[in-house]
This record gives sequence, C-alpha cells and structure tokens, in this order.
Amino acid sequence: MPTGLDEGVADSVGQVADDDFGTNLEPPEDYDPFGISKPISRAEPTGPVEPLLDAANHPSDASMEPPVKIPFWDRPKQPRDWYWFLGRLGSGLIILGLLMFLFVGYQLWGTGIEEAQSQNRLENTFADLVARADEAPVDTTIPGASTSTIAPDGEPEPAETRAPIAIVEGDPVAIIELPTIGVKKFVVAGVQTADLKKGPGHYPDTPFPGELGNAAIAGHRTTYGEPFRQLDELELGDEIKVTDLFGREFVYRVTGTQIVGPSDSWVVATTDPTRAVLTLTTCHPEFSAKQRLIVSAELDTTISTPADHPAAAYPSKNRPAPTTIPEPTSTVSSTSGTTIADTATTVAPTTTVPVVTDIEVEADVFESGWFSDGAAWPHVLVWIALEILVVWGAWRVAKRFRNRLIGVAAGIIPFFVVLYFVFQNVNRLLPPNL
Repeated sequence: MPTGLDEGVADSVGQVADDDFGTNLEPPEDYDPFGISKPISRAEPTGPVEPLLDAANHPSDASMEPPVKIPFWDRPKQPRDWYWFLGRLGSGLIILGLLMFLFVGYQLWGTGIEEAQSQNRLENTFADLVARADEAPVDTTIPGASTSTIAPDGEPEPAETRAPIAIVEGDPVAIIELPTIGVKKFVVAGVQTADLKKGPGHYPDTPFPGELGNAAIAGHRTTYGEPFRQLDELELGDEIKVTDLFGREFVYRVTGTQIVGPSDSWVVATTDPTRAVLTLTTCHPEFSAKQRLIVSAELDTTISTPADHPAAAYPSKNRPAPTTIPEPTSTVSSTSGTTIADTATTVAPTTTVPVVTDIEVEADVFESGWFSDGAAWPHVLVWIALEILVVWGAWRVAKRFRNRLIGVAAGIIPFFVVLYFVFQNVNRLLPPNL
C-alpha cells in the first residue's frame, strides 16, 4: 500500500508525462535542431584572392567611373630594349611569311592569268600572220621549193611557193595540240623567260615543226598556265598535232620519254636530218628544275608529209647554213616510203634541212638556275622602294586622321597593285622551269 509520499511523486510524474506526450505538442521557442538560424561562416577575403572586396582598395573618395582608354596615337613610346627588338623581329617574320604565302599564290594562279591573257593576244597575232601569209606574193625562187608541177606542154614548171613569214622571238609560230592531256596552246618563237610566259616556246636553233630534223619545243610545268604539267602522262603512240602559219597540220606520234640532266642539251640537236621528229622539254620533277623531262615524237608520214619549206623565219638570227640533200631520181623515201619514178617528166625535189651544230643557246637555257634574268634586279629594287613608299603614305594618312582603318582603306589597293609588279619582277630571277 503506497504511502503519502509515493502518491505525490506519482501524481507529479503523471502530470509531466501528460504535458510532454499528451496534449502539449508544440516545441519550445528556442528549439533549433538543425541550426538554421545561425549565420553561415565565410572565409575572410585576404590578399590577391578577392582584392576588390577589400575595403582598403575602395577609398571613400574614389571615383566609380571606368578608367579612360588612351588613344593609340597618344600612348607613350616603348623603350627600345630587348623586348622591343624581339617584338619587331616577330612582327617582321610574320609579315615575311604572309608575303611568301602571297607569292606562292601569285606563282600558282597569278601567272596563269598572265599566260591566259598572252594566249588571247597570240590568237589575234596568229590570225594576222596567217592573213599576211595568204596575201603575200608568191615566191618561186625559194631554195628547196617543189618543182614537180607539169606544164601542158610536158615541161616541168616551178611550183608556186609562199615565202616564209618574218618573225621575232615572242611571235606565235604554231599551234600545238595534245589531245591525250587536253592541251591546246599557241607556240611562240624563243625559249627565254619572257617568251615562256606566253606559252610553249620553240627553240630558235632547231627546225620548225613539220620540217626534217629535230624540232624542239619547251614549256612550263608548274607556272604560267603549266601547259606541260601532265607531259609525263603521254604514252607511246599518242598523237601530237602541230599547225603552222601556212595552215599545214603535222601529226606526230610519241616514240618515247626520258629523264635527263639540266646540262643534257643534246636532246634538242638534230642527229638524223632525214627524219622529222619533235622533242618536248619541261622541268622534272614538278615544282623543281633539278632535271628535264623529255618526250620524243616522230612525224606520222601516213597522215602528214614533211614540209619542203618553212612557214616562218628568224631574219635577225644567225642560223646555221642549210644543208641541201638532193633526192635521187629513183629511190624509196626514208620518211614516206613512197617510190619516186625516174621519168622524163618528173624532176626530183630538193629538200632544205637546217642542221644544228651549235647548241650553246639551248645549253644555256637548259642550265638556267637562280637569278636567270639579272636585268630584273633594278626593276625589283624600284618596285620594292615604291611599295615602301605606299606603306609610308598609308601610315601618314592614318596618323593625319588618327584612325588606322582610314589608312588601311587608303593604301590597300595601291599596296596590292604594286605588290603584283614586285612579284612579277622577282619571278624573273627564278629558274625558267623548262
């Protein structure tokens, strides 16, 4: 049986239990089990981590306006120390690299535009020369002219033969077609640098295409229209057609290709004056003048007959004296295979064959290396000086208006125009790349 004290304790415990877990379910006001009411501690900004948050960097009297940008023209000059020198050297190398990149573009595309323009002019000149040949009086006294025409009374009479057209180096002398590689170009007289800029060039000391002997033609492989770039794709038996100023067409067939050294100019010499052959020369390999690619062809006498007289002549050039080879009255021709009958009414023709014995000019062309046209140096220096003057003028304009964009706009067109002529004359110093 509980006593009075036990009853009092029991009543107190029951009251507490009844208050905590019975009717009073509200937590006390200061109850904060997760500590959400406490401020989050942050690291104090110190040093260079957040200098703008440092009160010391924000004086009360400091202006909140952004700093004023100093114009380019008012900036103080940099001291010409080691860093200044390195900066100028780096800028110079970058500019030099860009100029070399532009020069490569000129080599690959600019020279092609020049060659296309030259070919258009050559087309008109070629037509004028052909018209002049048609209107020229007939010359019956040309050595080597055919005299096999038979008169009504049974006596032979001289055939009507046109005189050769007087040309100078750079004039068109023929049209060459290479159907296999899709080439059709006007051939100019001469193989100097200025001549090959216009198109394939004829070696002046060799016979003209169609004549007996070795007619030689050179052409670029990488620049100036690259007419002979795919020359190595020609195969045995491929057709090469050449049309001269008299409108005569001569069809050659490829007989072989070979690679020779830059001093092997014997490939353009005539070794057999009784055969009409054609030699095409160009540089090898591509983008190099280290060697020469040679394509040889022979006249297809089943289609074309060798020319008995040339359509053009170099009047100002001292060519070797011609060698006259008389045809026998009854023999088999070594070129056509036809038999000439020995009759009283037939007179055997005589054929004039220019035999090349001195090939020093061709050797010089074959061995041309760097600085092949020394006369270009004064032109190069003059155009470079003019280019520097254009850049200086553009800088003065920009400084006058205190705006570099205005200077660029004023000088960009004159800059590239003058640069074109700089590249054109620098290109004259490079190898001709036959």
